[in-house]
Amino acid sequence: MIKRFDQKIFLSIYNYTQRHKLLKKSAIFSSKLGAKLFAIIYFLTAVQLFYQANPQIRTFILVPAAVYLLLKLIPVFYNRQRPFVELEIKKLIKQRQDHSFPSNHAASSLVIALVFLEINFVLGFWLILVSILISFSRIMLGVHYPSDILAAWILAFSIYGGGLLLTVS
Repeated sequence: MIKRFDQKIFLSIYNYTQRHKLLKKSAIFSSKLGAKLFAIIYFLTAVQLFYQANPQIRTFILVPAAVYLLLKLIPVFYNRQRPFVELEIKKLIKQRQDHSFPSNHAASSLVIALVFLEINFVLGFWLILVSILISFSRIMLGVHYPSDILAAWILAFSIYGGGLLLTVS
C-alpha cells in the first residue's frame, strides 16, 4: 500500500514535470548546480573554521560525516531501485542505476544546511530552502521516490539533533 502511494505521488510529480519544459530545466539546474554549490560553500567554510581554530569545526565536520557514512551503509541492507529503473521511465538527467534509498542529495544538502545554522543562521536558512529545491528536483527528474527524500530528511534531522545533544552535554 505504501509503495503504491509512493509511486502515485512520484508519477504525479514526474509526469507534471515532463509536460512543462521550463520546470524540467529548472529541476535539472537545481539538482546539478545545487550539489556543487553546497560542496563549494561547505569546503570553504570548513577551511575557514579550521584556520580560525573555531570549536564548531568538530560538529561542522562530524555531523555531515556521520550522515555520509549512514548513506553508504543503508543500501547494503536495503537496496531499492531508482524509479526510472523500476517503472521503466525516462530519466531526465544522467544518473547511475545504483540505489535510490535514501537520497544522498537530499540528506547531504539538508545536513549541511542545518550545521550552517550554528555558524551563520541566515545562510543556513537559505541553504535549507535550496536543499528543499534540490530534494524535490530529484523526484521531478525521475531519480527518487518521495519516500527516499523523506527518509533522507529524517536521517539528516536525526543525526543533526544527535550531534547537537552531544555538543551541549
